[in-house]
Amino acid sequence: MQDYKEELEKQIQEIDALITQIDKKALRVKSLNNCGIAISKSNGKDQYYWVDKLAQKRKYARIEEMDKLKKVAQRDYETLLKKKLVKIRNDIWEFLKLYDIKSLENVYMGMADARKKLVTPIIEPLEIYVENWKKEIYEPMGINESVTEFFSNNGIRVRSKSELIIANMLEQSGIPYRYEYPLALKGMGAVRPDFTCLNIRTRKEYIWEHFGMMDNIAYANKNIVKIEAYEQSGYFLGKNMIMTFETSQHAISSNIIKAMIKEYLV
Repeated sequence: MQDYKEELEKQIQEIDALITQIDKKALRVKSLNNCGIAISKSNGKDQYYWVDKLAQKRKYARIEEMDKLKKVAQRDYETLLKKKLVKIRNDIWEFLKLYDIKSLENVYMGMADARKKLVTPIIEPLEIYVENWKKEIYEPMGINESVTEFFSNNGIRVRSKSELIIANMLEQSGIPYRYEYPLALKGMGAVRPDFTCLNIRTRKEYIWEHFGMMDNIAYANKNIVKIEAYEQSGYFLGKNMIMTFETSQHAISSNIIKAMIKEYLV
């Protein structure tokens, strides 16, 4: 089961940033703190009034004061928004004090070894989940023996030098992957993505396709159709799919590969 603690902590950071933004804007209209707005209708038209909060009096707002009205209305909106943001932030903090997804795994891990032999865990402990993911059996595609051989550090044979760079960097980062694991796409049928990768922390799979001849028109057109088939099947860049590209004049960058791994897979 995915642990959302990190995502919730990021949301708190986003909320704090919004609150800071609101506080800074409030300082710019500090001189209007005693001003409020009342609204009524006359002959179907909105009429605005200034409300003096200290004197509890109001007067008609002139049309030329519209910019000032907007500033006060914006301040009032942001004040209400801040209250809601503060409440949500505090609620998330309180929830995080109790939130412990790993305790679900520990129900099984805390059992005696003899009892574990009798039980199939509904929520697999991470170590077991990853090990079973790695053990998935599938029939690999054949590679023409006459082409140049590229083997990763872990002995996985790939088809190109660029794929070799990706494979080695995945292995160096401890990212489990399956090379050319079969996948069915709508409108295209069975395909073999270059890499199917597992984010161990989130237990989420990502398809990684490397498009290596994008200056070849026929190759590019064929793979645009393939990318569309991925999208029609629910695979979207940044959500559950990674794409890298190169041409004969622009080789793949190891820095880009490293950034992709850091962003999506660790």
